[in-house]
Amino acid sequence: MWRTIYSISCIFGATALCAQEKESPGALLDSLLPDAEQVAEFEKLVDELGAEEFRIRSRAMERLLRVPLIPDGVLRGGLESEEPEIRARVREIVRKGGRTKSEAVFRRALELLAEGNQKGQLDKVVEVLASGLTIDGRLAVAESASVRRMAAAGAESIGKQGMGVLRVLLGDAEDTVRMQAAVGLANLGEIAGARELAEFLDSESTAERTRAWEGLQALTGKAFGYSPLGPQGARQTSAQRWKEYLGGDVVLKGKVGQSRALALFNGRDLTGWTHYRKGRVVEPDEDTWSVEDGILHCPGGGPGDLRTDADFEDYVLVVSYRASEPRADGGIGVMMNPGQADNAFARDGGDYLEIQLLPGRSGDLYRIGNFQAKVDGKDLAFAHPRREEVEERFNQWHEMRVEVWDGEVKVYLNGVLVNEAVGQVASGRIVLREERSKLEFRQVTLLPVSR
Repeated sequence: MWRTIYSISCIFGATALCAQEKESPGALLDSLLPDAEQVAEFEKLVDELGAEEFRIRSRAMERLLRVPLIPDGVLRGGLESEEPEIRARVREIVRKGGRTKSEAVFRRALELLAEGNQKGQLDKVVEVLASGLTIDGRLAVAESASVRRMAAAGAESIGKQGMGVLRVLLGDAEDTVRMQAAVGLANLGEIAGARELAEFLDSESTAERTRAWEGLQALTGKAFGYSPLGPQGARQTSAQRWKEYLGGDVVLKGKVGQSRALALFNGRDLTGWTHYRKGRVVEPDEDTWSVEDGILHCPGGGPGDLRTDADFEDYVLVVSYRASEPRADGGIGVMMNPGQADNAFARDGGDYLEIQLLPGRSGDLYRIGNFQAKVDGKDLAFAHPRREEVEERFNQWHEMRVEVWDGEVKVYLNGVLVNEAVGQVASGRIVLREERSKLEFRQVTLLPVSR
C-alpha cells in the first residue's frame, strides 16, 4: 500500500518518509528516533522561529509542524527560551499535535509489525517507548487489537518504564491484549499481572486457561491440582485456591516463557494451510480465505476445505468460531488422509471425520469419504447427531474443543461434551470445511496438554 506520510527530506535526509514512499515499519520507527545530527537541525529550526525575517520564521515553523516527532529536550528548550516569539511558536507547535502525530506514526508502525510478524524490529519499538513517547490512554483505545498486543510486548521489554502502558492495557476489552499485559506485568514482578492471569483460569476459552495455567506455574512453582481440561467444578475449586494464594503477600519467583501451544492459525495469513475446492488447489487470485485484524474469514464458496500442510496425531484442538447468520455452515475435520471415496464427497479428495459447525447442530459427526469410525460401538454410516443441546447465539464466539487420542475422539462445545467416536489410529491433516455460508475463526490451536 502506498500512502502519503510526511515530506521532510530536508530534515531527515536519506531516511526521510517522503510523499508516496512505501510504508515501512522500520522507517516509521526511525522517524521517531532522530539522531544527533537531526536533533541539531531541530534546534537550529527552533532558533529560526525567532529570526527577524518573516520568511525564515515561517519556513522554520512549516518544517517543524511536518515532523512526526520533535524530541522533548528540543521542545523544552524552545518553551524556556528568552525570546517571546520562540516560546509562542513552540507552544503552537505543541498545541497543533506534534505529540498526536508521533503517536499516530507509532501506532501505524505497530500495525505493520503485527501484520508482518517482524519481531526483529521489536528493539526499535522498545527504543521509541524508552525515548519518552507517552501513549498510555490513547493507545488503549487503538482500533486494532494486534497493535495493542504488540505495544504490550514492547512495554514489557523496556522494564519498569513500560509499566504504565501495561497497567492501562490490563483493563483492555480484548482478552488477548489483557493476557499479554498480565504476562508483561507478572514478568516485571508486579503481582497484579499474576492475579489477572488467575482470572483467566475461569475463562470459557481452553487456550486461555492453558496459557494462564502455564504462566502461573512458571511464576510461582505451584499447581493446586488445576487442569485446564478438567471438569468445571474442579477447575473452579482449584482456581479459587490460586486466587486466595495470590491475594496474600506473594513474591513472584519465575517468569512466564513462550507458550508451548501450537497456533495453527497465526493471526496474519494462511501460512501452513492450503485451500482446496473439489480436490483442486485454489489459487491466491481466486476467492479464497482471508485474514483481517486477526480474524480468519471463510469465503463461503464451497464445497471445499482449508487443510493443514502437516499431519498431526494425538492432540487437543481448540477452534474459536463465529456464525453471523442462522444457517452459517462449516465444519472441522480431523485425521484427514488422501482417499478414494465412492460417494458424493469423492471430489474433496480425502477421508476424515467432520465435526459440524452449524448453529443448532454444531458437534454433529459426519463420515467423509471412506473414513472408518464407530459411535456407541456401531459403525458410523454417515452422520451422528450431538447428544447434548448447547446454546449457540449468532454473532458470538463459540469454542469447539476436539480431543484426539489413539483414534478416540471427544468433542466439546463451549465446554460441554456433545459427541464421541472411535476412528482409525492414524495421523492426518486438520481441516476447516468450507460450505456455501461464511464463518469466522479467530483461533485454531493445538494445546500442550497430555491425557
